[in-house]
Amino acid sequence: MKLTLFALVSALPVMAEGAAAEPATPAEQSPLSVENTVVPQPAPVAEPAPAPEPAPVAEPVAEPAPAPEPAPVAEPVAEPAPAPEPAPVAEPVAEPAPAPEPAPVTEPVAEPAPQEVPAVEPPVVEQPAPVVDMAAAYRGIVKVEVVNRKPDYESPWQGGNFGRGTGTGFLVAPGLFMTNAHVVANAEKVDISLFADARRIPAKVKFVAHDADLALLEIEDVAAFEGVPCLEFSEEMPLLEDTVRAIGYPIGGNRLSVTRGIVSRIDTIPYAHPRNIAHLALQVDAAINPGNSGGPVLKGNKVIGVAFQGLLKANSTGYVIPMPVIRHFMQDVADGRYDGYVEMGAQFMAMENKAMRRHYGLPDNGLGCLVADVVKGASCDGALRIGDVVLAVNGLPVDATAMIELEGVRVRLEELAERSFAGDKVQFTILRGGEVQQTEATLAPLPSIRVLSHRYDEQPRYVVFGGLVFQPLDFNVVQEHQVPSGDVVVELDRFTRGGESAVKEDLVLLTRTLPDEVNARFDDMGRGLVTKVNGVEVKGLAHLHSLLYPAEGTARPEYTVIELSDAARPLVIDNAAVDAANERIAERYNIQVPARLK
Repeated sequence: MKLTLFALVSALPVMAEGAAAEPATPAEQSPLSVENTVVPQPAPVAEPAPAPEPAPVAEPVAEPAPAPEPAPVAEPVAEPAPAPEPAPVAEPVAEPAPAPEPAPVTEPVAEPAPQEVPAVEPPVVEQPAPVVDMAAAYRGIVKVEVVNRKPDYESPWQGGNFGRGTGTGFLVAPGLFMTNAHVVANAEKVDISLFADARRIPAKVKFVAHDADLALLEIEDVAAFEGVPCLEFSEEMPLLEDTVRAIGYPIGGNRLSVTRGIVSRIDTIPYAHPRNIAHLALQVDAAINPGNSGGPVLKGNKVIGVAFQGLLKANSTGYVIPMPVIRHFMQDVADGRYDGYVEMGAQFMAMENKAMRRHYGLPDNGLGCLVADVVKGASCDGALRIGDVVLAVNGLPVDATAMIELEGVRVRLEELAERSFAGDKVQFTILRGGEVQQTEATLAPLPSIRVLSHRYDEQPRYVVFGGLVFQPLDFNVVQEHQVPSGDVVVELDRFTRGGESAVKEDLVLLTRTLPDEVNARFDDMGRGLVTKVNGVEVKGLAHLHSLLYPAEGTARPEYTVIELSDAARPLVIDNAAVDAANERIAERYNIQVPARLK
């Protein structure tokens, strides 16, 4: 998983729900569930829909007609069964030859014939014969309807606003449906609707991977899908120009939609959900629109990916989560919980410049990339150093652009970590100080990742003291409060790359000042990261709370002195007046509790 370390601190536009795409690729990609109220949209389209709509449904249902092709193939394959006929031909040849010598010649000729027949008779071609009945399988492709609650990061003590959204899901095991994480993010209620069925069946989120934009939904009413076959995942990556079709419930109608296109690119790109995290993705020119999110993308009758986002300001450009990401998710949750991705914690630089290669003693053979940075405390800290040249990873040659080949596709070498789990080891062949060496790294999650991406399915954490509102620095807070990069870039770099995340739980930001006489003239201080309280360095939000609200029986100092990273003077609160002020402020702003730490 490739991280965009400084994208967090860029000033980001506040997007409407579901348009979370713009910060993702440099502002180009967007998740495709309809996260605003989408219920009105189908209404105008519903009247013209009856006539044209069945056509798209009928075409995919008819497409399985090629599925019987394996049967015709099996018939010619079965025809070699008459192969024994040449054996009788061989016998007459043996009869006119009275000499015993030709007999040994004919016998070996006859022996291979029966050997070939059994080799062909259990053909692999017959295995696809029980091909999934796609007309029935389409009943397992469902519309996912969600009532969600978007947290309020401006006033974190409030409950947030409710909204509605839709997406697509598909049956992968009895009672289990796969969809996108962004379809069910912050969900309060989830229902699924069957193809050509008016019922809404309650579902719950069983597993969710926001860092991979995948989720599994579970239903109790398994009988509703009795006899519906599960879609089968492909074991192989598709190739460029392979024909695929995307199936789902996009806006513009109420019925199932099928679009067709080709795989036009395979690349590592930032995922719009949760932002600033990159994985492998397939680019297709099949139409993928809001509402398609979570739907299957098929090559033949097998799933090769899950539709999840599109490219703004571009036509016929959709993106699909491929099988390596899906397999990682399914393997991760096999033990009953989702642990997430591990990281190498290193940055690699291309070495295509000839002078640069000569400087490091490399031949002009197109192999080898440079270690440009290593995150302190991360997996590769100690195994790699800045200035090392990586020649191979796990025995796979690394080219001058830091790429390797996996499953016939050229990918970034970090893709090895994408397909690994905590505790897995990576072997590096490096050039260090002119000598070829072997080194090993044990992969683990990167602690600072929580700061670099959006958070979901949780209420905001906060502490209010004397009208000062403190929140942990994360992407949600940066976006909501439009925090300028200059306010946090130095501290953020120390936290994410300098190893502070190993000793600090959070970076704590002063986000608001609720006016009261106890904090008079503080509103001109703006925002800033909290460094110390009464001379004690702050390690996180929970630590800050313990310093501002000491345990019962602990004497308070006369004043609470709060130091900010970018302020010339500290904030000083009179502790004799702060309790009364907290009560006034709580009543005025409807603050039920002064802190939420989890």
